[in-house]
Amino acid sequence: MTTLAVVLAVGCLAVAAVHLLRLRLDPPGEAAHAAMGFGMAAMFSPLGDPVPGPVWAAVFLVCGAWFAAAALRLPAGRGRDDAVQHVVGSGAMLFMLLGGHGGGWGPAPLLAMVLAGWFAWHALRCGDRLGSVPAPGAVLVRTAVLRDARTAALAHVAMAGAMTVMLVGMV
Repeated sequence: MTTLAVVLAVGCLAVAAVHLLRLRLDPPGEAAHAAMGFGMAAMFSPLGDPVPGPVWAAVFLVCGAWFAAAALRLPAGRGRDDAVQHVVGSGAMLFMLLGGHGGGWGPAPLLAMVLAGWFAWHALRCGDRLGSVPAPGAVLVRTAVLRDARTAALAHVAMAGAMTVMLVGMV
């Protein structure tokens, strides 16, 4: 199990790094994705989390509130869908940080399964984007790869998969 935890922690760190490199494209969104990647890496890490729980809770409360406000003001469409995904992601991170990670309390197992289903669906939805995005030109430079929608979709698939694994493990 430790090997899987290490692989998932390293994968989440890689996803966080991709989002940090994409920060100029959408600062709030990419920063929130990077925070989730670092937070998930810390949860999977067999070495423990170097960041205190209250700091993580504050990060995900701010992210959730920011994107909840965005979801309320945006018209229906992809922008609102992305904001809602950030709200659900922030809520899931808070759930895992504030007691759900240990499982056992009240509706925690049911909520963990509902959230795991949400993230599994999100992974499939983002996986569909991998095939529907037109291929970039023949010559790719590093910045073009970072701007490519397939890069973001692949990072989302990886993170949604990690979230699903963590949440199913809580049941």
